[in-house]
Amino acid sequence: MVNKERGGRLQGKVAIITGGASGIGRASAELFAAEGAAVLIVDRDAAAGREVLDTIRSRQGTAELLKLDVASDGAAEVMMDHAAQCLGTPTVLFNNAGVHGHGATPEERWDDCIATNLTAMHRACLAVLPHMRDAGGGAIINNASVSGPVVGFASPHYDASKGGVVGLTRHLASEWGEYDVRVNAICPGFIMTPFIGESWTQERLTALRRDIALGRFGTADEMAQVALFLASEESSYVTGATIVADGGWTIHYRKY
Repeated sequence: MVNKERGGRLQGKVAIITGGASGIGRASAELFAAEGAAVLIVDRDAAAGREVLDTIRSRQGTAELLKLDVASDGAAEVMMDHAAQCLGTPTVLFNNAGVHGHGATPEERWDDCIATNLTAMHRACLAVLPHMRDAGGGAIINNASVSGPVVGFASPHYDASKGGVVGLTRHLASEWGEYDVRVNAICPGFIMTPFIGESWTQERLTALRRDIALGRFGTADEMAQVALFLASEESSYVTGATIVADGGWTIHYRKY
């Protein structure tokens, strides 16, 4: 488990974490706060978000909660304004919110997936980048997936959205590096969170585990540590990178 005792790798920073009420987002919110950041938790689930908020505050951390669907109109500007008013200028953004794609038809699932996983992420980046430029720099972490570099495993809409995240990350890193804004992507493998439980049967998970070099699924805490590295000055010369954190699954990937 991650050591949640207060550290200082993000001391004085304001961090926005979307999808911060569960899974990787929750683990990251708690870890970032423990490392000194003031954290804005953004999530559609206010009750779960309140639990994270209370946990952080009980450990003397600084956090605020914003109930928001990142795919809604104007969401990016609302996030930035709320962070600036309540916590200060945001210099860390973890675009973590994501969906598999919901809807009765393939078109609806496509629209939902692209809207949340890619379009909302792009809008959040565009909204925060001027703040980071004016502050003298910052760090953006985009949560992609092994479906970014590996094509054909998930649904077409999920693959397209996560592949888009990787491309978007590289483009923004190239464009904003002169302002000392670093933009990187994480490609998690199979992480034991509610997100995985929604879509995979136990039989398929057992088959998947056999192809993971480390022989186990990852944890949200382990992904939070990767996000922390990219948010901190420890990664000061890392930008445009796609960090695959999958326990070695892509080494043995085969289509099922």
